[in-house]
Amino acid sequence: MTARRATTETSGTAGEQAQPSSVRVRTLLRAAEKVFAVEGYHGATMRQLAEAAGVGVSLLMYHFKSKERLYYQVFAHRQDVNEQRRARLQAVDLDRPDALEEIVAAFIEPVLALHDDPDDLWFARLVLREAADPSSQQRQVISSLFDPMAKEFITALRRVLPGKPEGFHEWAYLFSVGALTQSSFDTRIGSLASASSTGDKNALLASFITAALRCG
Repeated sequence: MTARRATTETSGTAGEQAQPSSVRVRTLLRAAEKVFAVEGYHGATMRQLAEAAGVGVSLLMYHFKSKERLYYQVFAHRQDVNEQRRARLQAVDLDRPDALEEIVAAFIEPVLALHDDPDDLWFARLVLREAADPSSQQRQVISSLFDPMAKEFITALRRVLPGKPEGFHEWAYLFSVGALTQSSFDTRIGSLASASSTGDKNALLASFITAALRCG
């Protein structure tokens, strides 16, 4: 799988869209993915990030100005994953009997596809680590890059699951995020089940979320 295309430049404030970044910047961002995925936002230091990229701290500061800016740009560089999710959602015929299953597939499959390539797996873990981090609201990643997509999924859920109490669809979306998050931190399954009994994780995840949404 080739590296995913960049969608933003490192200049400007978090959230501003600009021209695609240079090859050097893309290389720095990909190196930062692994460090942030392993250490988390608060645990990673600029020195660790620079060492992972094989550059000096001064070069990172030249391109990104701060750790927060670098962190944001790691996610902005990979916005095509969310673009895939939105495109698939927009293609769903919400009047079809299987619309809910298609919504769930649009939500989880572009993220699960990241697990298929070692170069993408670290970003998958980083996305889901950020989603599970209580301090994420202090940064702009979720609110700027994920919440607009989330609102589209919530609107679709409201359409295919009418008559639910106030707040149901918003919480249903967040609970679905939780299930998806756990799927990328699945090393514990080895101590709970034998390899032969774990089954198709992706299919089980889709069935689990769909059933929970339908019966909630």
